[in-house]
Amino acid sequence: MTMNPELRQVSNGFEHRVKSFSCYDVNGYRFHTTRHEQSRPNRKTTNSGVFTGGLDGVEFYGKIEEIYELRFRGRKPLNLVVFKCHWLDPQETRRNPSLGLVEIRQDSVYGGKDVYIVAQQATQVYYLSYACQRDPLLQGWDIVHKVSPHGKAPTPNAEDYNFDTSTYDGEFYQVEGLEGTFEIDLTGAMEMEVDNEIHVDEDDGDVVENAKDLELLEQLSSGNGSGDIVASLESVEHLDLADSDDESYDPDNPDGDDYF
Repeated sequence: MTMNPELRQVSNGFEHRVKSFSCYDVNGYRFHTTRHEQSRPNRKTTNSGVFTGGLDGVEFYGKIEEIYELRFRGRKPLNLVVFKCHWLDPQETRRNPSLGLVEIRQDSVYGGKDVYIVAQQATQVYYLSYACQRDPLLQGWDIVHKVSPHGKAPTPNAEDYNFDTSTYDGEFYQVEGLEGTFEIDLTGAMEMEVDNEIHVDEDDGDVVENAKDLELLEQLSSGNGSGDIVASLESVEHLDLADSDDESYDPDNPDGDDYF
């Protein structure tokens, strides 16, 4: 039985000296690490939220902590980008199918060790807390919003066009408002700028020194544990990123010669 040469190269493991990114474009999204977002106190967007589907229909929501580019040993250039994520506990999730509403607790923590995913497995989300935190049913819960990929509109729903409020027999959902009133100052609204700044902050190859990170990366390299890197690679359509149209972009290196 013959083995795919690319999988054989993956089985040899990757170099411990990896590239780290604070920003990465993939799947029609621009992802940031939480550390990068925290360094920009006046940011107008949030791009660190991530979602991926697990086994048995379990949905995992979290935030990206680190972005690594793995370089597998061999004659052929073969690189792979993985996200190290802080995952929230999927058991601390509330769903209301009739409203299409998903809520999750931001103070929960997933207890598993499989914190890495391949970049191509990531879908972007953002979290929105309830304005009213006095209600014990809402306190500590965030609403999850899935983001549509850039340039792709959400799939139309027939109910969006055939909705008659006079005949609708379902329930309308409205969170109780806050007490009092307030005024919106629109004087500076026209001066607001959308945060379209392209900022990629990477180095020439940080050495991963954290013992836990090294242990998890070794498990990825050897194919042990639930985060089996070989199984993940088989699910990626374009394994050889050197010959594919990678979606990452570095304004300081538009040709990408240093990366792939």
